[in-house]
Amino acid sequence: MGPSFLVLSRRFVSTNTIFSSPLPKLSKKQLKSLTTTDLLIKFGYVKQPHAGITHWLPLGLATLRNFEDLIRGRLREGGVLETSLSSLSHSSLWHKTNRWNNEELYKLNEDFCLAATAEEEITDLVKSYADSYKKLPVLVYQMTRKYRDEKRPRGGLLRGREFIMKDAYSFDVDEQCALQSFNKMNEIYYSIFKDLKVPFVKANADSGSIGGDLSYEWHFVSDKGEDTLYTCDNCHTTGNIEKVRPYVEKDAEPAEKAAVTYALTTNNDLVCFYYPEGKHLNIKFIEAEDIIDLNTRIVDQKKVLDIFGSENEKSDGFKSIIRITDVGIGPGTEMPDMAVPFMKSRMTTFENMELTEVQEGDRCSNCEGIGHLHASKGIEVGHTFYLGKKYSIPLDATFVDRNGEKQFYEMGCYGIGVSRLLGSVAEVLRDDGGLRWPAIISPLQVTVVKSPAFEDASVDDNCRVSRLVQDLDTLKVRVELDEGESGLGTKLNKSKQLGIPLQVIVGKAFPKVEIEVRGVISGDKGMRAIESKKAEWGFETREVKGIVKHFVDIDHAAEVIRLMLKDL
Repeated sequence: MGPSFLVLSRRFVSTNTIFSSPLPKLSKKQLKSLTTTDLLIKFGYVKQPHAGITHWLPLGLATLRNFEDLIRGRLREGGVLETSLSSLSHSSLWHKTNRWNNEELYKLNEDFCLAATAEEEITDLVKSYADSYKKLPVLVYQMTRKYRDEKRPRGGLLRGREFIMKDAYSFDVDEQCALQSFNKMNEIYYSIFKDLKVPFVKANADSGSIGGDLSYEWHFVSDKGEDTLYTCDNCHTTGNIEKVRPYVEKDAEPAEKAAVTYALTTNNDLVCFYYPEGKHLNIKFIEAEDIIDLNTRIVDQKKVLDIFGSENEKSDGFKSIIRITDVGIGPGTEMPDMAVPFMKSRMTTFENMELTEVQEGDRCSNCEGIGHLHASKGIEVGHTFYLGKKYSIPLDATFVDRNGEKQFYEMGCYGIGVSRLLGSVAEVLRDDGGLRWPAIISPLQVTVVKSPAFEDASVDDNCRVSRLVQDLDTLKVRVELDEGESGLGTKLNKSKQLGIPLQVIVGKAFPKVEIEVRGVISGDKGMRAIESKKAEWGFETREVKGIVKHFVDIDHAAEVIRLMLKDL
């Protein structure tokens, strides 16, 4: 099952508990139309009493714990220390970093909030211990519940008010060492997502409210994603649409006609963005330039103009207008008429700014226009940030360097939404038959069922089946022998809808057992090993009524199953 630290300790998870009920009889059409959240609820993984709030039932909790074990194993291998901070965070730290006014914080009173992230608390904690360069670098993480006052929770586990998050932080003596820690954590992230066997990419990203100079988003590649990513077919760089800059060709002809978008500054001056017609404005590019303070909450064009007009009427003279033109706008471009009265003396102009999003087929700025950009959709499941001194300076977090002088930490932070990760894997891999889990995180990896043809089997034959289950358990395979009262078809259907990777049927072929594959096959190492022993193990593959079945002697079934799980 891979490296030793990925051999997860067995937690027996029964699919028959007080939280379980017979799975609803759903047609393929119904299964296809249900949201992934609905499937997780109907199949007994979670319960959501209110939007954005999740109760974890035994199946869901077991799956969540497997995600956590996988992440912990990779972090432990990388020497990252685990802590667990309080969910309560004092406002004094947040005031120092100017983040107390964040509207998504759950504030209990003027003194405390429920932690949405831990940059403030972890920095304050580490500075109490890592007071010398001899104690650095420090890489530390926690895996805890976080809280966000999300006004419109959506996507079930993808965006909730309470969620499970792995957040890690690095503290270093200088920029060079901090970038080494940043690169190390990105390598760990690569290993984590590779272990899940779900297609993913690392994308250049906007740092957002966390801040910092460099950040990457980690995305599952899926048409079901909300984020738009662009990848170059030459240099293979991937970036979020908010980050990918357009390629500007020298001496290019200006656009024939300009479009305009209006916005307000924080003091209600008018901002006019001019860019080539047919392109889309990217406000993030302007925010990165830090030349104006935009009011990004008001985007309705009529409302923007109405507010500016009202402010104009109140003022003694005309209020200021700021004109910002895109690099694609030139002297020959046809410009829109000004929508409000103005005075040229109150007008400021910034020219040759990058204002627009890239589009499918645009040339890549990263390789000087050699390659072309191609769009895909992604679901963000992780983010890594190089922070520099953004938090260490306001929190007065220092250490003594080798010259005896105080220096501020160079920092990084690294997040994975663990509950979001679970929901994302479910979303990407589900099909018309229900859920499908990678073997490494599936609550169960194998379901063993006995067919009616085995009802009159001898005690010795039943003991051989029990020994198979015991052997799988010894091999750290998460297995359940389903001896419920349901029929064979119902048991198999239940296992497949729940997303269990393998179903083993003990029946008329005994002493051979049948193995059906429900999981997504993403490799062939295990099957190649099986093929080399097929004669010795009595292994064969046949198609029965349109279903591919593998047959193996029961005495060798445990080893065959272990190898098959390597590919799932």
